[in-house]
Amino acid sequence: MQSGDLAHVTAYIAGLAEDAAHPFLSRRACGFRYSGSWSSRLRDSGFHVNHLHPMGWISSCYYVAVPDAVKDESARQGWIQFGEPSLDVALKNPVRRAIQPVAGRLVLFPSYMWHGTVPFRDRSDRTTIAFDVVPQSDG
Repeated sequence: MQSGDLAHVTAYIAGLAEDAAHPFLSRRACGFRYSGSWSSRLRDSGFHVNHLHPMGWISSCYYVAVPDAVKDESARQGWIQFGEPSLDVALKNPVRRAIQPVAGRLVLFPSYMWHGTVPFRDRSDRTTIAFDVVPQSDG
């Protein structure tokens, strides 16, 4: 990971509210460590099924390269979306937020959030690097 990633994750954690009774916020610590990282290259019609990351606390998606198809804000091809579980549950509006991929953008989010991607049609690939972090106290 690049040193900029460390600064972004540190700033993200610093911006979290302090709440000892909250299951996510109560884990807030001064430090963190990487619990996993991987890369992904999606080709034409590619997508990620909705999932979550049980081994992380904060997850990420860094966009290395994106196809032109992601520019269409109405179709949202290749966009990452949050809130829709892969389980068959009756939710009126399951997608709570969608973020447009932009090369060089780092998206950070709680690992427990359901997320996946919208399929895209393009000859160019969608390439990402992802990592999960977990809290680590100093000392």
